[in-house]
Amino acid sequence: MDMMENLTGIYCICMEDVKSRLSVVKTVAGGQLSTGSELFDYEFVSVQIRKSLELVAFASMTANKNLYAEAHAGFANHWKAKDMLNNLKRLHPGFYPQPIRLDHVKESGDKHFEHVEDGYLTQDDFVTLYDLCSEVLHTWNPFTKKERHIDFKRSVAEWVQRIDRLLRLHLMRFVDREEIWVVDMEYSEDGKVHAFTAGALQQAI
Repeated sequence: MDMMENLTGIYCICMEDVKSRLSVVKTVAGGQLSTGSELFDYEFVSVQIRKSLELVAFASMTANKNLYAEAHAGFANHWKAKDMLNNLKRLHPGFYPQPIRLDHVKESGDKHFEHVEDGYLTQDDFVTLYDLCSEVLHTWNPFTKKERHIDFKRSVAEWVQRIDRLLRLHLMRFVDREEIWVVDMEYSEDGKVHAFTAGALQQAI
């Protein structure tokens, strides 16, 4: 296995982890799984969503071990998503996935992709959702006058839908190489995550 195959493999493992966690969240949001307490369900969901967002952020550093180590170590000092994203941008300005969709297949067999313009989890959404999940994880102070209430601003199902739209088919760029990966979260042949170099899919964006 050459180095690039190993790197794409690591990236795909991260994305499979995201898929697994969001699948559990969907099950809870759909009422098929519950702790027996709505409050505990929200807390459980918050953990899975927050870990999923961290995976999305850090996975973009997998092509460079040194950057990944720095990004991951720096996270301990950034309890707010905005600070974490600013740190990631400093290391790698193009770290955030770029959602795309298959527009059409040409007669030659070349696939043409278009950028997804809306409905996905933007970086501003990322900050909002991450911070909301982080607040839920703190133990409630029984002496506070604030109600023990969880407001996710949007439904959990909508947040997951936005993450899905961000990742379903996306581009990933790296700080230390011009190569672009096209990542398919459910490749038609086996339903698993696959990452291809742009040329391998004959894409034009």
